[in-house]
Amino acid sequence: MDSYKVLVVEDDAKIAESLCEILEILNHEVVGVAESYDHVKRIMEQSDVEIALLDIQLKGDKNGIDVAELLKTDYRVPFVFTTALADADTIKSATSHSPYGYIVKPYGIKDINAGLEIAVNNHRNVTSLKNDEGNFFNSDSLFVKVNSRLVRIVPKDILFVEAKGDYVLFKTKDKGYIVHSTIKNIESRLDPSTFVKVHRSYIVNIDKIVDIEENNLLIGDLVIPISRGQKNNLLGRLNMI
Repeated sequence: MDSYKVLVVEDDAKIAESLCEILEILNHEVVGVAESYDHVKRIMEQSDVEIALLDIQLKGDKNGIDVAELLKTDYRVPFVFTTALADADTIKSATSHSPYGYIVKPYGIKDINAGLEIAVNNHRNVTSLKNDEGNFFNSDSLFVKVNSRLVRIVPKDILFVEAKGDYVLFKTKDKGYIVHSTIKNIESRLDPSTFVKVHRSYIVNIDKIVDIEENNLLIGDLVIPISRGQKNNLLGRLNMI
């Protein structure tokens, strides 16, 4: 069984603690526990989250369905709803936001395990279908579908890759190419000895980095943010004296 980096979104401290214990038993890493919409945003900016377990009923003006929309549109992270409500209206509202799973409280270890595995597999299948739209990778070149053409990009010429909703931008010195994909898929296809993820929205070519200062790096005259959760990974990849 794979291990995942999980965000728990739950405003009941006892339930959140119990859920974290279940995830630890299943050998998953809890990267954060959020109790509100704003708290989710802070954690997502600082951590690498692979999947979220999301309570529908949260304190504050925005509920779990609002958080679901945020995760889907801004972060491209799959989520599973966890709720004590199983009435038709709640389920209809929840499913309209295309969750990757739905777990009704009270739940146990088997429920959480099955929910996570199904959700991750569903997400991979959806991502795979999107990636079949015309992006082809090998170690020497990338062929990416731009409009109706397949365009060849030499990896060493890429300055950085930036997530833009359902699309990513490949930026070279002279051009930019927008393709339909996710930053996570692109990261898995690029050479890890040359490219490193420095932010939820950016992968950079290590050889193109000019300068690093605090939470930003410079490639050419472009400033790119470095998230707190990715900074140590970046520094560990550099040949420093």
